[in-house]
Amino acid sequence: MYLFCFSVFVLPMRIFAAMSALFPASMKTRILLFVVCFEITAYGTITLFNNYIYKNALIEQKNAEITQTFAASVAKINKISQLMERNVTSLAIFGEHLYHQRTVDKLSMAAMAQGAEQILLSNFTDFDQAIGGGIWYEPFALDKDIRYFGPYAFRDEKGVQFSWDLNTPEYDYLNQDWYTIASVANIKTSNKQLQKRQRIIWTEPYFDQAATFTLMMTVDALMFDPFGNGIGMATVDWSLAELTTFLDSVKLSANAWPFFIYQGQGKFLSFVKDPSKVLQDATQFDWGQTILADSQHSRLVTLSNITIDDQPYNIYYFRTTNGFVFGSLMPLKDLHQSISTITTITLLAGCAIGVSFIALMVLWMRLLFSPFDKVLALIKGSITHQTNGKQGVVIAPIHYRGQNEFTPITEALDEVYQQVTDYLEQIKTSRQEIASLNAGLEAKVISRTRQLEGKTAEAVAALEQLQVTQLQLIENEKHAALGRLVAGVAHEINTPLGISVTAASYVDKAFTEVFEGMIKGQLKRSQLIEKYVEICEGCKILNGNLQRASELVTSFKLVAVDQSGEDCRQLKLYGYIDDVIRSLKPQVNKTTHKVQLRGDKGIELYTQPGALAHVLTSLIDNALIHGLSARENGVIDIMVQRVNQRIELKLTDNGKGMDNTIVEHIFDPFFTTNRDSGSCGLGMHVVYNLVTQTLHGAIVCQSVVGEGTTFIVILPEARGAEL
Repeated sequence: MYLFCFSVFVLPMRIFAAMSALFPASMKTRILLFVVCFEITAYGTITLFNNYIYKNALIEQKNAEITQTFAASVAKINKISQLMERNVTSLAIFGEHLYHQRTVDKLSMAAMAQGAEQILLSNFTDFDQAIGGGIWYEPFALDKDIRYFGPYAFRDEKGVQFSWDLNTPEYDYLNQDWYTIASVANIKTSNKQLQKRQRIIWTEPYFDQAATFTLMMTVDALMFDPFGNGIGMATVDWSLAELTTFLDSVKLSANAWPFFIYQGQGKFLSFVKDPSKVLQDATQFDWGQTILADSQHSRLVTLSNITIDDQPYNIYYFRTTNGFVFGSLMPLKDLHQSISTITTITLLAGCAIGVSFIALMVLWMRLLFSPFDKVLALIKGSITHQTNGKQGVVIAPIHYRGQNEFTPITEALDEVYQQVTDYLEQIKTSRQEIASLNAGLEAKVISRTRQLEGKTAEAVAALEQLQVTQLQLIENEKHAALGRLVAGVAHEINTPLGISVTAASYVDKAFTEVFEGMIKGQLKRSQLIEKYVEICEGCKILNGNLQRASELVTSFKLVAVDQSGEDCRQLKLYGYIDDVIRSLKPQVNKTTHKVQLRGDKGIELYTQPGALAHVLTSLIDNALIHGLSARENGVIDIMVQRVNQRIELKLTDNGKGMDNTIVEHIFDPFFTTNRDSGSCGLGMHVVYNLVTQTLHGAIVCQSVVGEGTTFIVILPEARGAEL
């Protein structure tokens, strides 16, 4: 590698330096040598790119094609398996419905048999991916005298047929593997385990010895009564012949061998390289053990450079969510064959282009430098040194008669010669004028400096007064926000307390009537029940409204204390924001708008809650007053999330939005678009100062006219960190 880099880069540069030393006065030779060296370097770079970059790019492109091929194949597997599960689930739901009609509505067995026949024929007529299936009930689940009830439908060359042939003691479906694998694991479980039970169960692959004589699997869907007790199952039989035939046709290259494994059993369902391995353990191969031990699913995995039959292979496989593994064995020679062909063509093309380019440059240099040599000789002849003892240079006009790109150059040189003489005279005159001006300028500088010092002192005093006034206005804005919060909560809490007083009076009256009826002995059982219901309803109303009032008071206490304090503490961010929103509910309820909160509920943040509450309150108030003022039923959406080890609060409204001119000045002090309504323009400025200085974060405003406005507050997650 070192020798290759030396020959491509270092050696051409050394040759160029050596030739330049031998021909120091020949510009044409230098340029030609540079072009040749540059061509060698460029060709070497192309070769390097071809071997180390282009080759990898082609491999990546090939891998992308493989990924797309697997994605299409796996999508078909997932689609068929999901259709099987949905179909068998529908049959199970119908079976549970028949059980309900039999046990509750007393449906006759004949009607049940007719209903089962209709649904099975209809189901499998419309679902041609399955070869059959049935609804199978536990012994005596429908009638104490009926042990077997298992209607079945199957597909043959005549279409879908209905049969009771498997509903016999001789077949005894209750002890078949496809039935016991599900019933033993789930149907016998207790009612407490109902929520933990797996409803869909796939049997292991097996050869159908009764009808189709093909490889197949059965999908079981368990059925339960309303109390969680198992009553049987529905089944759908899936022939794997069509799927395995399709997968066998998916070849990544001419010599690639696809395979298909069922993870649960660990056996081959298809292996084109050796069909005798079907239904044999995949663990007989080392790479099969690796695939079965891998728990990744829904992504393409590659095992690189695996030796099979003394040849290196790449093994690609994809595990579906249902436990199927589709893969392919691809020889490395197939992968590199197409790449080698392309790189060889590129190499030969590069050599031909390089040789042609050098020959073309030699001819072009001779044509290019012919007028240049002539102009250079004229320029040298136009400048002569005096030989009569005086120091100086005589510059004569250049007489160039050609009409080409050098004509403007010679004309410009003549103008330059004349301008040089004129400029020397102007410089001498300017120096005298500058000396005179400098004397008067120094006096003016001293006078202006004294005036500037006086103005600076006045500006500093005015700035200090402005800062004091600004701090007072900011503090007033904070207290005004807290005052609005108190007024809103007081108004909101009046409603549940009033309802609670009314409900308490109603309950008291009901108790009095019951007591008087008992004393007089005139209280009937029906009256007692009626009063009991009324008292319970009143207590429910009383408890609900008192709980609502308690939540309002709790939220107000938390937010009010935080807004008036300066201490930092650890808080659950989602819950704290929810408390702030609840405290603002009175203000929101006066409008037709709503505030919704989404995001990560587990985020914790060590911060100053008062500043955070004030920021959220001001942003929501701003959205209600400005953003949503021109519409009804607006939405203020607050998203809480963690982004790159930072906490991001995104508050978005679907209001009228703002143009770029307003967005640029939104955080400026005393900037407002609603000054006629009494706004002072400090709300967003206070928010900006709290976020950047108190919370050590950042805030950004984004808005589009007619689409709404978004404020993004970014806070550091680590304690004491800065953005």
